[in-house]
Amino acid sequence: MIRATIILAAVAALAFSAPVPEVPENYDDIPAEYKSLIPAEVSEHLKSITPEEKAILKEVAKGYKDFKSEDDFLNALKEKSPTLHEKASKLHQIVKDKVNALNDEAKAFVKKAIAEGRKIHAQYLAGEKPSLDTLKTTAKTHIEAYKGLSQDAKDSIAKEFPILTGFFKNEKVQAMVGQYLN
Repeated sequence: MIRATIILAAVAALAFSAPVPEVPENYDDIPAEYKSLIPAEVSEHLKSITPEEKAILKEVAKGYKDFKSEDDFLNALKEKSPTLHEKASKLHQIVKDKVNALNDEAKAFVKKAIAEGRKIHAQYLAGEKPSLDTLKTTAKTHIEAYKGLSQDAKDSIAKEFPILTGFFKNEKVQAMVGQYLN
């Protein structure tokens, strides 16, 4: 779950910026409307990553198929850069605490979304850019799954991930989903 929130934001940005063929390399290149979807802790994390650390992330991500767990990924980062490992571990713990605070239904939904997002993000970092259809399908799947959650699960997500909830409820997002997925 180390990159969980980043991944969720990245999936959202990828899915809803469909006409843009490249994902921004730098935080400053992310369009303002998508920056507002990124939680403050994640924004600070993204801004703090140096170009050298980005290169390390890309290098480590190339082996994403070999990682059985987040701990495997973190250990690989630690071998390459203790500083990057420390940054990643902090973010990982923030997200893990938020996920663990969710009720069971919400936790299952978020974990599934994180797993999908992690896979797509790792593929992207490894140079295997997912197709637009894959991104569209992933976005649609998660939005529909969110709509199918009980009100208690939605409330639980809203408490821990208010920006994510805003994303799922945002009328502009819904319109964009309809435009790109239909």
